[in-house]
Amino acid sequence: MHDTCPHHAHERLRHGAALTHGAAHAQDHARWSRRDFLARMGLASAGVAFSLGGRPAGAFGHLPMLDALRRQETDRILVLIQLGGGNDGLNTIIPVNNDLYYQNRPTIAIPKTQALLLDDETGLHPAMSSLMNLWDDGRLSVVHNAGYPNQTRSHFEGTVNWSTARDQGDDESTGWLGRYLADEYLTSSLAPFDYPLAVRIGGPATLFQSPFGGLSVTFGDAAQFERFLEQGGFYDAGDVPATPYGAALSFVRDVTNASFRYVASVQEAAANGVNLASYPNTGLAANLAVVARTLRGGLATPIYTASHGGFDTHSGQGGATGSHGARLGRLADAVAAFFEDLAADGLDRRVLVMTFSEFGRTLRENGSGGTDHGAGAPMLLFGSGLHGGTYGAQSDLLDLYGGDPRFTTDYRSVYATLLQDWFGLASPDVDAVLGRSFERLDFVGDKVSVAVEPKETPGAFRLEQNFPNPFHPTTEITYTLAAPGPATLRVFDAQGRLVQTLAAGTQAAGVHRVRFDAGRLPSGTYLYRLETAAGMQARKMVLIK
Repeated sequence: MHDTCPHHAHERLRHGAALTHGAAHAQDHARWSRRDFLARMGLASAGVAFSLGGRPAGAFGHLPMLDALRRQETDRILVLIQLGGGNDGLNTIIPVNNDLYYQNRPTIAIPKTQALLLDDETGLHPAMSSLMNLWDDGRLSVVHNAGYPNQTRSHFEGTVNWSTARDQGDDESTGWLGRYLADEYLTSSLAPFDYPLAVRIGGPATLFQSPFGGLSVTFGDAAQFERFLEQGGFYDAGDVPATPYGAALSFVRDVTNASFRYVASVQEAAANGVNLASYPNTGLAANLAVVARTLRGGLATPIYTASHGGFDTHSGQGGATGSHGARLGRLADAVAAFFEDLAADGLDRRVLVMTFSEFGRTLRENGSGGTDHGAGAPMLLFGSGLHGGTYGAQSDLLDLYGGDPRFTTDYRSVYATLLQDWFGLASPDVDAVLGRSFERLDFVGDKVSVAVEPKETPGAFRLEQNFPNPFHPTTEITYTLAAPGPATLRVFDAQGRLVQTLAAGTQAAGVHRVRFDAGRLPSGTYLYRLETAAGMQARKMVLIK
């Protein structure tokens, strides 16, 4: 079935969305180019960049939002993978019992007998078999048919929308993650971070654009990252002529070095980190290997992005085999290797991976054995902290948007869930970042160990960092209560399991010190949380034996 209602004709026939539109389609792709995209968003296009308001971050004496993120006390990581070009969701998560799917795709549909069945109604593309271990272990969640109203099927518009979380057509140039990093954390005037808030190895820059400028360090790909490590990023500010020109050159080099200092931590982490699993020889796999290496090397950056292109499959798409399946296979193999690497020493418990694409594809295959620009498409999430399974409603292929599957899950529901349940942002603050409230889904399973809680009443209590930290085998935890009342101090492991209750009951106002003996516990990261009538606060501590 294909919707030909005149009321929706303009939706389906946006000129430039199909390969048959010739020069208009080529122009649409040119408009989508990275250079044009960055220019339209007012961003720098340097290979390695970290700036605020167009100035090197090191030129600022105080960046309170960076310090506040340090005090957020969560070691959780989010990795976003953009499937560039508009991924065909119907051949990724297959409606194996829907006759309309098979009727509209006589040559490229995936037979039910070849699909990797996830449940009675849906199957995974057979090229993604390396993900089935994650599915069986509950480490893969599928969000059906995500999208937004008034889809234009434009690469450029779609990428901007997914990056900014705006409504189609709204004027918004800051990214949803940029707003998360900035708006929530302008709370102190202490010294800034010495590591970047985000690392981009591909993916849209606008994700990290904030009212204060870009908040990410950017590498074009893993090869550029390796060149940076080999060559270093610093200029010698002392090796200059003893002349006014030399003094000016030294000043310029100092300013340049200031911006590089925020990526020096990346260099150090990469030097200290190693990969504990082998990766396929593909670009995406190499980029994810870089992420794993820097995490293992101690980089505290909470958000990474990568990209995997080639999903604009207007012709020769293929079904169970072919170009689209090959790209899905490379995605699956890279993600599987990434989590095998992380699981080798427990890093997988801290990491959640999410895929997104600017739009899905048409229900009906075209005359070139491919699909054109569509609307809704699934999102995939991977991680040990998930409730694995499927979420949202799969399209029945009857409710169509200009002939294509209409979205059934607003993609910003996924964003809201990540901000609240993965990073621990308070619900009102989530709504403020996204502009209004969106439904929360239930795909995050490990919520207890998130150390960020709603802000307590100012001055009601204070929880200090334990000392010493790291420690072996004992440490002291100090907290202050402004008034007498009930208070509970508990310790959790990195998976959110209760380890020990250190204090409970009604306590007097004043300073309290509690000794924690971890002599019988294994090395690792632990969280201690103070709960009072005024709110909760938590911090992390590291046991080293």
